[in-house]
Amino acid sequence: QVERQVQAGSDFLDLNVDEISIRIEEQQQAMRWLVDAVHQMSPLPLSIDSSKSEILRAGLEASADHPQRPLLNSASLERPDVLDLAREFNAQVVVSAAGKSGMPSDVEERLGYATRMVEAAQERGLALADLYIDPLIFPISVDGRYGEHAFEAIRQLRARFGAAVHITGGFSNVSFGLPCRHLINDVFLLLAAEAGADSAIMDPTTTALADVFHMDRSARSYQLAEDMLLGKDEYCAQFIKAYRKGELES
Repeated sequence: QVERQVQAGSDFLDLNVDEISIRIEEQQQAMRWLVDAVHQMSPLPLSIDSSKSEILRAGLEASADHPQRPLLNSASLERPDVLDLAREFNAQVVVSAAGKSGMPSDVEERLGYATRMVEAAQERGLALADLYIDPLIFPISVDGRYGEHAFEAIRQLRARFGAAVHITGGFSNVSFGLPCRHLINDVFLLLAAEAGADSAIMDPTTTALADVFHMDRSARSYQLAEDMLLGKDEYCAQFIKAYRKGELES
């Protein structure tokens, strides 16, 4: 899998061991081992990914001698201490739009939470160019407004912080619970890039960027996916109807 990701053009290789054990010591040991193993397989920088700061530190320590700077995933208002780790280890860092006690419910909360995180990072001396803002992407099947919430947040974050900062996210979250996820993810990626995103937390072995940016926008499948992502297809009804009639790409 590492070789496939490298050949597909990954910029970072994301490593997460949170599910390997419930014991923090075993998770730390697994992260150290994995960092060392992947470094021997690839020259690419690593994205050290965990919900626990102790695991992030273990990964950073194991990666300290690697010439490429790592990326931490992620810091939020709930755990701003990750910014201190980024400064200590000279790492880049994903800053999410999560609040102290919950997820954002609209564009304004995304902007507010993300802005506070960017300001906290700058107070610690971190450069905008080392920040990857994640506005948080939620399933369109849950709420038809979630797509436009994400696009508008991306647009406003880009306008607020300019070209230096990066904007990213787990874009495939948007299609959870729906058929033809690959189609939805590709259309979302294209629209997010046009809104101002310049990266994505994704698997490049399943999505070819060249194909995404040359999609046929006149195709019915594209138009149905776009309408749904822009909140024009209530309850995703038309998209699901077309899928059931065999009109969409599988």
